[in-house]
Amino acid sequence: MKKILGSFLILCFALSCISETKQSAPKEVNDNTLLGSWDMKRIEWITADTVYTIEKAQPGIFMVTPTRYSIIWTPTQEPRKAFEKLSAPTDEEIIAGFRSVVFNAGTYVRTDSTLTTEAHIAKVPGFEGGIQYYDYQLSADTLSLTMFDETYPDGSKPDWAGTWKTRFIMKRISTEKTP
Repeated sequence: MKKILGSFLILCFALSCISETKQSAPKEVNDNTLLGSWDMKRIEWITADTVYTIEKAQPGIFMVTPTRYSIIWTPTQEPRKAFEKLSAPTDEEIIAGFRSVVFNAGTYVRTDSTLTTEAHIAKVPGFEGGIQYYDYQLSADTLSLTMFDETYPDGSKPDWAGTWKTRFIMKRISTEKTP
């Protein structure tokens, strides 16, 4: 009888642990319409009275998983110039290459119209921990993502804060399935 009672108590304890695990497990993120990969199509720099546009953006991609993001884009109208010798670029080629691409990746918090990202790796050394603030609108498979603010890891703001916004117009490449 003691063995049966002991087995019963162990079974009850195990079942309660399973039940608690199921209840506390995060819910699947099925409503995150940003999940997947997005191809950069157009870039706009917006001021109070002017919009500067790259109509046909150079290659760029924005990727969103349930907990992470990554963005890489080219802020120039012309294609990036290949190094003369890929394995041995000159100092000038390195500088031009550095200036020809923007990227960061990390985690994010999303609402139905905003995205707040925190960089864990960035093109600019020292921006890790920096925050970028975006508004977004989604229409079918077109995403408009507008960065309207940025905060450096030390809490300061860039010189352009309050003056410029950067809007990315992107087309969906794929959808990310949650596990």
